[in-house]
Amino acid sequence: MSEKPDQSFHLMRLLRYTPLVLVFSFVLLQALQQGYKIIQQAPLLGIADTTKRPPLSASSYFNHRFQPSFEKYLEEQMGFRPALIRTRNQIDYTVFHHSSAPGVVIGKNRQLFIESYVQNARGLVFRGEEEIIRIVRRIGIIQDELHKHNVDFLLIFAPGKASFYDDHVPSCYARRPVTNYSCYLEHLNGSGIHFIDMNAWFRSLRGKTPYPLYPLNGTHWSSYGIALASDSLFRYIEDLRNIDLPDFGWDTVFMSDSMQYTDYDIGELMNLWRPVPNDPMPYPRFQYHQEGKVRPKVVAIGDSYWWGFTYSGTTANVFERDVYWFYLKDIYVNNYRSGSVIDLDLKETLFSQDLVILMVTEATFQLFPYGFTDLFFEKCLPDHPEYKKIRHEQVIEKIRKDPGWLLSVKDKARKYRRPLEDQIRMDAQFMLDQEQQKP
Repeated sequence: MSEKPDQSFHLMRLLRYTPLVLVFSFVLLQALQQGYKIIQQAPLLGIADTTKRPPLSASSYFNHRFQPSFEKYLEEQMGFRPALIRTRNQIDYTVFHHSSAPGVVIGKNRQLFIESYVQNARGLVFRGEEEIIRIVRRIGIIQDELHKHNVDFLLIFAPGKASFYDDHVPSCYARRPVTNYSCYLEHLNGSGIHFIDMNAWFRSLRGKTPYPLYPLNGTHWSSYGIALASDSLFRYIEDLRNIDLPDFGWDTVFMSDSMQYTDYDIGELMNLWRPVPNDPMPYPRFQYHQEGKVRPKVVAIGDSYWWGFTYSGTTANVFERDVYWFYLKDIYVNNYRSGSVIDLDLKETLFSQDLVILMVTEATFQLFPYGFTDLFFEKCLPDHPEYKKIRHEQVIEKIRKDPGWLLSVKDKARKYRRPLEDQIRMDAQFMLDQEQQKP
């Protein structure tokens, strides 16, 4: 009779300590995972561990610089971090229909968006009309200079999913009357710059094509959209250069439930345990006829939308080569990295082309033209009056980013009772004058 109470007592004690044992076991296992990676995990997509272990010193500890840096480092190194993030993301998406992935927006009718596209499409980020006017003016000068060397120039506005599915964007995103896109259009009209507005064109095609132009869970155009864009681009170039490019077309379009290329790129960024459901997507089979045709030398400078031409092979089969300067940094030739733009003789390279293409989509208007205009004037037109304005802007930006330099300019502005912006411009001009006086 006495054994039953004893057994019950021991069982209650065991149950009382079970949560503590489980927590301790998990903490121990997590520490082992952090230090020794005992279990291999698939890496998170779109999330990079960039924080290095900060050095500890008396000064960094007491001025509280070390603590937040070390905290961020520990967070990135935490054991089972990918699994924990995927679990949280899956619960948020499945239960609350919410995205915890940075920059991912869940829209209406299951559409996924990247937030930078939404912000630009709604005018929530705007560079300012004055800066856009400067960029358009400089592109016009560059086009004229290239034309002197029998090189044509073409500016392309790629389509944007947030513009295409504007009615599917969540209503919490306000709409401003002026966007980067609308302001560029206003100042490109009548400028004489060769220009294709694929953004407006794609919007006009919505609901009129036999296949979707955008995937549910991707931010880039579909393979069928790339086919239409390639055909339009090649026809424009034929008229611009008065040449006969290789014939391009497609004979079959395969519908597939398995997403290819970039058709699931936002879904990947969600970092979930289970894939987001997709709709079938089209994949055309391209055909080319190159015999007796002209394959021009082309350099394309742009953001990720050019990858569509690259991975599909359309430009590699129609141009002499598919030469792509990704954000004016890395050089890709027929989909293989082959160097950096900074190492090129820019003047010789550009003036030996038949065509230079500059491409932008709505997500990257804040970065456009990726430094191309500044670099072109520096390397190809250093004596042009516009380059003096560029140098002045560059020094102004350098002053603003240098805390010590900016502080001294602020002191000078207070001393002479001048507006700070006027003093910054004056100091920048003084620096330029000093540079010109150097032998």
